[in-house]
Amino acid sequence: MPRVLKIIGVIALINVIVLVLLLVVAAIMPEPADPPIDMANHGAGSSSVEPSYSGLQRAWPASNEPADNPTTPEKAALGKLLFFDPLLSENNNMACATCHHPDLGFGDGQPVASGPSGPLTRNTPTLWNAAYVQKLFWDGRMDSLESQVNFPLTHPNEMGVSDIAALEAELRANPEYVALFDAAFGGGEQAVTADNMARALAAFQRTLLS
Repeated sequence: MPRVLKIIGVIALINVIVLVLLLVVAAIMPEPADPPIDMANHGAGSSSVEPSYSGLQRAWPASNEPADNPTTPEKAALGKLLFFDPLLSENNNMACATCHHPDLGFGDGQPVASGPSGPLTRNTPTLWNAAYVQKLFWDGRMDSLESQVNFPLTHPNEMGVSDIAALEAELRANPEYVALFDAAFGGGEQAVTADNMARALAAFQRTLLS
């Protein structure tokens, strides 16, 4: 019996030695190289959603910038000033930035937005990366930042401007605004229009990239 136990012990020792040797060999053997992936298949996975997080080699989405309103530093500077100016509201008490606050992700941090008469029914969307949004408002009814501007500007539950011509006159009465509109669009005082205001605000919003 002792002889049998001794033989079993020797066999077990040999097995341990062999296992250790196999592990050492496996550790020093080079890993096989992955097959190269051609550029056409970079980021292409088995599902339609995978490229959204793995397809960094794919083309960046197209900007919603229209051909007739290319973004320029002058337009963006004017748009930024307008964005923070409460002059753009009926009672001069609300700016675009009131609901789209930079410190709150260009939203307002509330479950639903607030209007002059109290809570509204939907929350304020962020403006980050607005340059790549193809449908605007929660119902997608607008497809350009330029055309979108007029809605919050004149809606009674938002900025509530009832007389666009009067707003234009207020802006023309400000020499700083006249100079900025002229720098952005040319034409001196005649450049101060609601349409150009919308173009400048849109240009500024397209600079808000995360």
